[in-house]
Amino acid sequence: MIGAHAVILGNVSVGDGAKVGAGSVVLKSIPPAATAVGVPARVVGRTQEASAGKTMDHALHMAGGREWL
Repeated sequence: MIGAHAVILGNVSVGDGAKVGAGSVVLKSIPPAATAVGVPARVVGRTQEASAGKTMDHALHMAGGREWL
């Protein structure tokens, strides 16, 4: 999953299930299942789930219990 306004520069790859934070600038390849953020992007964590980006809840939950899709 690539966050809003993230920039991926050069001949790099983003591994399966990896997440890149919004506004990050990726200059080096990101391994599978890693979370990378910052300028330049750095790996700050890894997930144990095989498909974390595919199974996460993408709904916008508002105060008062309402849900926007």
